[in-house]
Amino acid sequence: MLDSVTIRTSDFIQYSTKHFTKAKSQELKGKFGVFGKTVTHYTSYPKQCASEGRYFPQVQILERLRKTKHGLIPQSRTLDIQVSLPKLIFGSNIFDFDEKLLPLAADKLAQSLLEIDIRVTVFEILNAIVTRVDFSKMIQISPSYGTTDRILRALMPYDMKQSSDFNRRDYHDGKDGFYIKFFNSSQGFVIYNKFDEIVTNGKTNLEQEIGRQYKQGKWTKGALRIELSLQKKQTVDSAMRQFSGEKKKNYTLQDVVKNHIAKACLLRTFESVYIKDFNRLLRLEGLKDTELMLIIKDNTTSLHDRAILYYLAHSVRDRGLKSTIEELKRHTSPATVGRYKKLIEKILGEVEAKKDVLNPVSYLHRKLKAFNPVLPKKLINILDVADEVNKL
Repeated sequence: MLDSVTIRTSDFIQYSTKHFTKAKSQELKGKFGVFGKTVTHYTSYPKQCASEGRYFPQVQILERLRKTKHGLIPQSRTLDIQVSLPKLIFGSNIFDFDEKLLPLAADKLAQSLLEIDIRVTVFEILNAIVTRVDFSKMIQISPSYGTTDRILRALMPYDMKQSSDFNRRDYHDGKDGFYIKFFNSSQGFVIYNKFDEIVTNGKTNLEQEIGRQYKQGKWTKGALRIELSLQKKQTVDSAMRQFSGEKKKNYTLQDVVKNHIAKACLLRTFESVYIKDFNRLLRLEGLKDTELMLIIKDNTTSLHDRAILYYLAHSVRDRGLKSTIEELKRHTSPATVGRYKKLIEKILGEVEAKKDVLNPVSYLHRKLKAFNPVLPKKLINILDVADEVNKL
């Protein structure tokens, strides 16, 4: 679902500048010298609200000035709003944000902005241009899979993303909990225990109460969160063109809030990191020797293929996935490499289809495919009633 989003609009009214007490300017230089300036105005009001135990979005005003013979004159003025929609509605993003809640969130955001003397209509909010977006999914762990931390530890060995766009990986285990992060210059993909993050960074009254109860032993399984950040407008636009079915210059808040788009983006990224190509070899690496040999024997008739697969699994144990795949590529042709990719996927696909393997990757994959929202119970009942009314 949609979590944090940055929207931009030029359709706003500023009644007073008293809340925007800080500014940063930058000259715009070209081949013939300075041709203008940008000024970004900031407000500290979100910090004030955080000290009071409530959430307020990050807001800034960007002014672009053009240099003329008469001096600098205004060229454009835009309002940038970075808002976590579930925090705005619930006071915490421990819950998912369903697209049905967008009208309520837009109205709440419009009312909130009046606190800093900014007027933006609900229509303008819904049609504001999206420049950054965070898609996320909360997953409640089933008892048979243990705890969130157990799943995170099981995911830790996946250190080579053969099919993903990420070039860096970070695994953290510290006082603020566990997280696994894959990232590059334009997007980030992170899996973590949401309760640990709330204990460390929670600011609202609700988050502080959640953190207090969690430290006292409540919710011992934790709460797993999967999050994809598209940090640049061109990255957002690329994803939207692929999954929305529309090719547009700009995409609005009401475009990106659709649940099916969040699901498609999260699934594509999860599969590229954990499922496609040789990443599933780590599933074979984690098996005991007797089980490994039995699976390979049942699914391949060639003695040569059996030997190679057995060697690859043991090589991953000893040297890691990256070194193993690099060696395979050095000594075999691209066609052979591709054949072993397909063979590994075929073997594991058949194994996982026969039984509910206690495998965190296949488990999380099923959860993402289901994409059932985690919402407060009373709200679920309200939304169900609203659906029935809309059908009348």
